Amino acid sequence: MTRLIYWTPRLLGVAAILFISIFALDAIEPGKPWPEIAVALFMHFVPGFMLSAVLVLAWRVEWLGGILFVAAGLLPFLLLSNPGWVNLMLGGPFLVTGLLFLASHFVRAQA
Repeated sequence: MTRLIYWTPRLLGVAAILFISIFALDAIEPGKPWPEIAVALFMHFVPGFMLSAVLVLAWRVEWLGGILFVAAGLLPFLLLSNPGWVNLMLGGPFLVTGLLFLASHFVRAQA
């Protein structure tokens, strides 16, 4: 059970970052000059880069990474005016990942 609690947030974090990164594909438009596409792709990948840094941090310091992932999961609700289900789709995986990192920290601290 300890191995499951250890690996689940890490794998979910990777999957959630890949999911968010898929949205960068909307920057590719036919007929658009490649320098503009490159800049747009970079801008779309910035959240993925930041979340990857949080994941690397969480791998080492679970409690801090858990808090940062929970904050990342709440950001769509605070910053975006999408319907609630859209914000839940965007932030929910990061919220769950953060809670699982916190759970992993507390389980490993108990052992």
